[in-house]
Amino acid sequence: MDALDQIKLTYNYDHSCYYDENNKIRFDPPVYEQRYLIVLRLLELEFWKQNFKKIVEFGCAEMKFFTLLKTVPGVRQILQVDIDEELLTKWNHSVRPLFMEYIQRRLTELSVEVWRGSISAFHECLKDTDVVIGIEIIEHLFPEVLEGVPHNVFGCIRPKVAMFSTPNSEYNVHFDGLLENGFRHEDHKFEWTRAQFREWCEHICQRYPDYTVKYFGIGPPPKNSADVGYVSQLAVFVRKDFLQTLVAATVEQHANENEEHTVANGNEENAVASGNEEHAVANRNEGNAAASVPESAEGSINEEAEKVPKMYFDEDVGEIVMVREESEEAVEASVEGTNAPVCANDFDDNDLLHEEADISSDHDEPNGRDIDFYIPIERSRNDSGNYDDEPLDPSSDEYKLLYTVDYPVVEPDIRNRSQKLTDDAMYQIRKLRYNNEDQFYNYEDHLYRIPLQLVIDCMSLTTNIEELKPILVNVLLQISDDNIIVLQGDESGSESEEDFEYDLNEGSPHGEDNDHPQGPVNAKNDESNKEVAFQNDVELWD
Repeated sequence: MDALDQIKLTYNYDHSCYYDENNKIRFDPPVYEQRYLIVLRLLELEFWKQNFKKIVEFGCAEMKFFTLLKTVPGVRQILQVDIDEELLTKWNHSVRPLFMEYIQRRLTELSVEVWRGSISAFHECLKDTDVVIGIEIIEHLFPEVLEGVPHNVFGCIRPKVAMFSTPNSEYNVHFDGLLENGFRHEDHKFEWTRAQFREWCEHICQRYPDYTVKYFGIGPPPKNSADVGYVSQLAVFVRKDFLQTLVAATVEQHANENEEHTVANGNEENAVASGNEEHAVANRNEGNAAASVPESAEGSINEEAEKVPKMYFDEDVGEIVMVREESEEAVEASVEGTNAPVCANDFDDNDLLHEEADISSDHDEPNGRDIDFYIPIERSRNDSGNYDDEPLDPSSDEYKLLYTVDYPVVEPDIRNRSQKLTDDAMYQIRKLRYNNEDQFYNYEDHLYRIPLQLVIDCMSLTTNIEELKPILVNVLLQISDDNIIVLQGDESGSESEEDFEYDLNEGSPHGEDNDHPQGPVNAKNDESNKEVAFQNDVELWD
C-alpha cells in the first residue's frame, strides 16, 4: 500500500453545498470552518498524531485557528506568525489560557509565542518545527515574497509536514459579487486554477526532492458541477524520511501483533498437546495404547510455526521488518513512497449542519452545532494581514517577539502507590458514608459498616482486598475479619441540621416541648414590645 494512502480523511462535507431561496450558493458549515476542521483532522490522524511537538502557523491574523490548534495531541509549542504587528498586538489575548484551563489543567506543557515576521524569512525561532500551516495565505503575497516561501519553508525550516491552502479560481463561476478583476478578495494578488496550484506544488517537490505531496479539496462543488473542483485546494507536503519512519513503525507494529497472535496460538496448541499426552498416558496405564496423539499435536505445532512471518533487519531504516508476501517492487513502493503528487478530492463521511452560511472566506458566519470547538463568528480582515498596496520593505522581514505565554500544567503526582490507594479509598469511604447513611449506619451501636469490596469497586485505581486491607489498617482503620470497614458514628444519633431548624409556624425548634404556646397574652406582649421599639425609633430620629 502506498504510504500516502494512510493520509486520508474519515469524513467529508460533500453535501454541505446548497442554493438558498435567492438561488445563491451557500455552504453549511461555512467554508472557513471546513478549512479549519479538515486541517485539524489531518493533524489528528492516528498514523502520526504524536509526532508533532512544534507547530508554526503563518498568516495567523486574529489567531482564530489557535483555539483548535492547541488541541492537537502531543503539541508542546505553537508559534503564531503574521506580518501585521498592530493586529497581533490587538489580538494576542486570543492565545491566553482561558479561566477553565487554570482549573482543568493540561497534562503536558504548552508554550505559545506570537511573532511579527514574514513567511519568506527565516529566524532562529523556526528551528525544530514539525508542522508549518498556511491557510489561505499565499494568494495574499507579492510575487517576490511568494518566491521566497519554498526556500524558507522547505529549505530552511524543513518541517515534517507542511500544509498550504488557496482558492480555486475555477469555482468562481458560481459566485456573485466578485471584484472587477474576477477575484474574491481585494487583497488577493492572484487566484490559481487547480492546474496552476499543482504546478507550484510539483515544482517545490522537484526543487526539494525530500518532499512528496498529496491534495485535498475543501468546499464541495454544486450538484452536477463537479468539473469546477472545490472552493479551496489544500496541499499536504510530507518529508519522505519522516514518512518512511512511520511506515517502518507500522510494519513493526503489525509484526509484533502477528507475533503475539502466533505465541497465543502456540500456547493453545501446547495446552492441547499436553492434554492429549496426559490422556495417552492414562490410556497406557489402563492398557489402552494411544501414543499417536502427541505426535499429531506436534505436527500441528510445526504447521503453526511455519505460519510465523519471516523477519530480517533492514539497514536502510534501522529496524526489524517483516517480509510481506508480495513482489519486491510492491514492497519498495510501499516503503519509499513516490515523488508523483497524488490527488484525493473524495472523502468518505458526511457531517452536515442545517443553517444558512455565507461562502466568503473572510466573512462567513459560523454554525457551531455538531462542532466540538468554539469558532468566533467574525473575521474582520484577510488572512495575511497585508494592507499595503506596495511591496513591504525588506527590513520588515525582521522577526519580533510580541507575546509569549506558558499554559498551566497539572503538577506532577509524587505520591507512591500506597498513598494514592489510601487517598482514593478514603474519598470513596466518605462518599459512601454520607450518601448512603441509611444503608450503612446502625442506630443502636452508632457504627458505620461499609464492605471493603464495595469501596474497591468504587475506586478509580485497580486493586484488591489483599493489597488494600493492610494499607487501610496501617492508617488506623478498623476492618473486621469478614472485610467490613467499621467506623464510629455520632452517639447522639445521625440527626442532621434539619432536625434543629425552626418551624416558622410554631416559632420553636423541632424536638422542643412547646409548653407555652403563643396565646392572647403572648400576642399582647408582642404588641407592647413593638410599641416600645417604635417609640425608641421616634426619639432617635427626633
